[in-house]
Amino acid sequence: MRKRSVLFAILILFLLLGLLTAYLFGNMKKEMKIFVDTKGKAALSLTLQNALYGHMQKQDGNYVEVAKDTSNRITSIHIHSIPLSQLATEMNLLLLDELGQYESDEFGIPIGNLTSVALLSGKGFLIPVKAVTLGTIASEVHTELTSTGINQTLHKVTIRFAVTVRYLSPLHEVVDTLYFEVLIAETLVVGEVPIYKD
Repeated sequence: MRKRSVLFAILILFLLLGLLTAYLFGNMKKEMKIFVDTKGKAALSLTLQNALYGHMQKQDGNYVEVAKDTSNRITSIHIHSIPLSQLATEMNLLLLDELGQYESDEFGIPIGNLTSVALLSGKGFLIPVKAVTLGTIASEVHTELTSTGINQTLHKVTIRFAVTVRYLSPLHEVVDTLYFEVLIAETLVVGEVPIYKD
């Protein structure tokens, strides 16, 4: 009889441990999504954008040429495609290198967040989360003309990046895509303002 009650208590204990584990795994899915949408994206984007802007400061290339007439009015804007494509390729390689080196001891989810108890939120050791790229980084050179006033047009050249990242933890993983862009050149084209007479 005593053996039965001990076995029954052990069975109940394992059942409770199983339910607790299932509960924590369920919360891990939710916490990973919150983590990726807030801290994960922000930390990784900041690292990657700092690397890109640091690289841009070292560049002395002229990627856009503005032609003017004798009256100093803009007649055309020429984009130097080959150097711009080379810059995009260099930046892709830089981003892959940065992602390969990216690690932080503070990159993780506190164990207290899995309990859904506000008092324990942000407490306890960190469950480590690692960001790993999937495949390559997509980039494209983008030009845009925007009307900014009466006979004024803003011409912008940017390189847009899409980085697909897998965030891995021992309990769950989330795949997400980061989008950001780097401004290469900006030109304001000012035309003559028409004068209306009655």
